[in-house]
This record gives sequence, structure tokens and C-alpha cells, in this order.
Amino acid sequence: MERPIFKPVGTPVEQLDTPALVVDLTVLERNIETLHAFFRQRQPKVRPHVESHRCPAIAHKQLAAGGAVGGICVTTVGQAEVFAEHGFHDIFVANALVTTQKINRLCALAHHAKMTVAVDHPKNVQALSEAATAHGVTLYVVVDINTRLYRCGVEPGHPSVDLVRTIREAQHLNFAGLMTYEGPMPAENPGEVAADSRKWIQQVLDTREMVEKAGIHVSVVSVGGTYNYEIAGTMAGVTEVLAGSYALMDSRYCQFRRQFKPAARVLTTVMSRPEPGTAIIDAGQKAIGSDTGLPMAEDLPDAAVVSLSAEHGRLRLPGDVDGKVSLGDKVWLTPWDIGTCVNLYDYLHAVRDGKLEVIWDIAARGRYR
Repeated sequence: MERPIFKPVGTPVEQLDTPALVVDLTVLERNIETLHAFFRQRQPKVRPHVESHRCPAIAHKQLAAGGAVGGICVTTVGQAEVFAEHGFHDIFVANALVTTQKINRLCALAHHAKMTVAVDHPKNVQALSEAATAHGVTLYVVVDINTRLYRCGVEPGHPSVDLVRTIREAQHLNFAGLMTYEGPMPAENPGEVAADSRKWIQQVLDTREMVEKAGIHVSVVSVGGTYNYEIAGTMAGVTEVLAGSYALMDSRYCQFRRQFKPAARVLTTVMSRPEPGTAIIDAGQKAIGSDTGLPMAEDLPDAAVVSLSAEHGRLRLPGDVDGKVSLGDKVWLTPWDIGTCVNLYDYLHAVRDGKLEVIWDIAARGRYR
């Protein structure tokens, strides 16, 4: 566990020990307002996907902003346990839970909160039903439909309708609706992204029509994300959009969601200048993550992070910047994948106008089971 090194409220951000994960509250609140204002004016609402930040304080801000369904989305039962402990009573686990341990933990939560879970296989339905019956609880179940990722999910159309019927016949399960996760789409051609989004989502809406023609009401159609919320949020029949990255953002998403800005960055310190044109900072893979992309040093024009080792990052400095970077200087990095980065920290330093305002617990950090 990260050892807490707390500074008094009002401490200038540059005086925080590094590496430090820092969120700019002004940017965070602006990001939340941008997306939630869109949904406040529409019938579909956002269900914040909190896995990207794992922080109950941020999730409370998201629900308080309006335009939300009143509940949250998580990926693991461990995350659900944490957020239930922090006062959230409508939790959707947008993932299949198939082991006995996970299903029993889900049922335990259902004594205190409305718990919804995704399924894509009849055997999973049977296991959920048996456990819910034994625990004396009702679980809400959503059919996960595969539309693009070929990860989890039953095929749209008749296979999904058959699975819905299986759920309806099961004891202590309440069929809630349908979902899909299409996955982020590059935005070199926004028109193509819009067309593709509509195509994948329409498969779910067509399946919904088939289910309702079979005499079964579909309460929930849950689709989309930060990358296509404007499309998903305007399609008739969609009830909720599972967006999460918009709150903190990262350099990957900012490439094609420019209405949002990076709210969370990692503050680092220059610890060595081994040669001209190179600076070494005190943040590597253990502080940033080792995902598919490198972080951005956006406050140093034309500088670039060229490699990360376990505890060090290497910066390439162009000539006009090289002479301005000294030992002990601070460098801000925007992670490529904010969810991976946040999962490396226990605490989030929240600042406003360059000064520390509060320290938030990243309570669901490491809750991957």
C-alpha cells in the first residue's frame, strides 16, 4: 500500500512529494458538467462507470450533477463492495460473475443494495438463480450482447431472446434489460464513428424489439461510453449510457474527445540530467502504468517521454527547452490510460487554483476480483 504523506490544506501543488497523482477540481467539475448537462436535457441518462477513477468522492459528484440514472456502473464485485460501503445503493456490475465466491458476494450485497449483473450464458443464469434463492435475495440481470468487441456477450437477435427467456424462468432473478459495450473507436473520421456507433447500438435496439414482441418488457437498454455519448444519448430506445473516462480523461481519449480536458495528471520531479537533451524523472511504470501508450509531458513544448522503466522516466528535450530544465524541476505527465494509472495509487490529491484542497481515498484501488 502507498504510504500516505499528507500535506496541509492550502499547500502549493509543487510542494507535494512526487510522484503524486493530482486532480484539478476546476477541470474535473467542468468535465462532469459538460457531459451531465447533455443528459439533463434528454430522456436517456448517464450511468457513471466508476472503474476509471475508483473514487467514491468523484462518483458522488457525478450523481449530484444530475442527468444520471441515480446509480453507478462497476466492473468487479470487489468494486461494488467498496462503493456500497460508501453509500451507493444502485450498482450495475457490467460483467459476468461466474465463480461461486463472486456470486455469493454479489448476493450478500443484494441484501443492502439493488444489484444488477450482466450475463451471456444459461449456466451463469442457473448459478445466479441458485445462489439468489439460497440467500433469499433478488438479483437484477441484464443480457450482455456482443456487437463489436468479441469479448463477452451473446449474439444479438434470437440467441439473446432465448437467454432472456431463460432468465425469466429462473427463480429470484429479475430480467432488467440489454447492454452492449462497443469499445472506443478512433475518431479520424467522426462521421464514420457516428455511423458505426449507430450500427452497433441498433443491433441491441432490434433485439429489444424482438424481446418485446415475445411479450417481455425491456426496462433497460445500456450502451455507449465517453467516446460516443452524443450518438448513444440521442437514439430512441436507449435508456442509459455507460460513460466513465470523461471525468478524469487521459491523453488517449483527449485525442478524439476534445470537449473534455485532462483533470488528473502525475506530478514528477527531474532527478537527473545525464546528458544534453535528456532528463530523468522520478516516475516510471509503477507510477504511470505500462499500458500501450506513453504519457504526455504537455507543459514542456515539443518534449516527449521516450521510455519508462520501473521507477524512472526518460524525457527527450528539444534544444530550446533543454536549457530551461534543471534538477528538482517539476514535470506534469498526462497518462495514456487513466484507469491503469489511478489503480496504482491509494490517494488522489485534489487541488484548486494550484493549492491542495482535499485528499481523496481511491477506495476501490486493486479491487479486481
